[in-house]
Amino acid sequence: MPKFLIYLFVLAFCFAGRGQEPVLPSDFRQHSLTQFNSSLWNPTYAMDWNNPNSLSVWTRWQWQTIDGDPTTIFANYTHQINSTAVASAGFLQHNTGIFLYTGGNLTFAQTFELDKGVRLMAGINTFVYQQTVADEQFIQGDAPDPIILEDFEGFKVQFSPGLRLLVNEFSAGLAFENAVGFNISGNGDSMDSFQSITGTVSNDFPVSISKNFGNSFVRPVAYVKTVPNGDTQFGLNGLLSTSKFWVQGGYNSFYGPSGGLGVTISNVFSIGGLMEFGTDSSLSETDSTIEIVASYHFGKTKQKQKVEPEEDEALEEEIEQQRIEQEQRELEARRRAERERDSLAEVQRIKEQLELQRKSDSIARVQNQKVEVLPNERYEEVESEDGLEPGFYLIANVYGTKKYFENFMKTLQEKGLEPKSFYRSFNKYNYVYLERYNTMDEARKARDSKFFGKYDDKTWIFRVKAN
Repeated sequence: MPKFLIYLFVLAFCFAGRGQEPVLPSDFRQHSLTQFNSSLWNPTYAMDWNNPNSLSVWTRWQWQTIDGDPTTIFANYTHQINSTAVASAGFLQHNTGIFLYTGGNLTFAQTFELDKGVRLMAGINTFVYQQTVADEQFIQGDAPDPIILEDFEGFKVQFSPGLRLLVNEFSAGLAFENAVGFNISGNGDSMDSFQSITGTVSNDFPVSISKNFGNSFVRPVAYVKTVPNGDTQFGLNGLLSTSKFWVQGGYNSFYGPSGGLGVTISNVFSIGGLMEFGTDSSLSETDSTIEIVASYHFGKTKQKQKVEPEEDEALEEEIEQQRIEQEQRELEARRRAERERDSLAEVQRIKEQLELQRKSDSIARVQNQKVEVLPNERYEEVESEDGLEPGFYLIANVYGTKKYFENFMKTLQEKGLEPKSFYRSFNKYNYVYLERYNTMDEARKARDSKFFGKYDDKTWIFRVKAN
């Protein structure tokens, strides 16, 4: 008898032996991962949904019985290599009720810019794991010889690629959970390929709750998933995410409705939980399922420094004094020209020379300044940038999407600010800045004083050395 027929026979026998317990699909049951560890659903979600750089842990207790029913644990660290590439590494333990998979996971995802606002993401999950029998209680009485089950134990490798097309904030994805797999050890046949395929569509809608909740959004997700030897699943998820908390809900055609929430502490640590309630006839007598997720974000933080009011006053006095001195130099130049009875053209020439010299001196001061970057200080420097005057720019935010850029500019203007922006063809991003300064000290004072009390969110400094 072919081994795959033996395998199906063993599955049917084991499930029948469990009496009223439902037949559990063999997939990872990752349909509720909408914010953390979502790369288990589609490897391209490591780019944005996993919130790199972060370490996240997710566990699912099917039907709440920790010691007796199937569980899944996935711990994953996601690292952003650059603006277009992300990699992650993790540990996965997955219990299907019959077999237990224990091993590691590697993920890589890359973004390709197709057009303005149109991107293609491609990624791959690689799983390397040991497959063993999950529960010896199946091998008793009239059960098949344990050797039959042991034939399917061994060390295995599985590749799961995924694609996602993004048009502004709308995305459509396709993931192949078991595209290609093979055995490194053990006597089992090679794993079936392309038996679990997931298609998803989603869209992120920005919402304005409060400035204290950062960039908030609502993310609806619809999906269809084929499962080996099981009915096709379909479902909906909804997520409201802010910098302080998130709320989610969903429905899966097999597992039923679910609801969950979580909080984020100090902008770096998040923890939350979810419950799922089986509504399928085969799940009517089961308890609800529990999920717990925790994540730590390794983003850079800036230490707050107190800026005394006297420092602001001293800065204003210094600027005013420089203005007065410049006016005096220009006045003296005109008087010298009049005393020497030069022509009006000569007077104009002197004024232009003085202005040119002032700009030249200002540029020279900017170019010759040496900047010592402080610990945990976000700072970027370029030798030149077309169309930008040399200096130190106080950056409020950076956007690759025109819609979010325009919304942010409008929000700042409504707050009474006068934001400005520039576009870098190097990375195709719009930089929104509050002001340009001639010295690093001036830029730091503006940043550390929250733009002199006018802007509460974080800012950072971008320097242009020359035109």
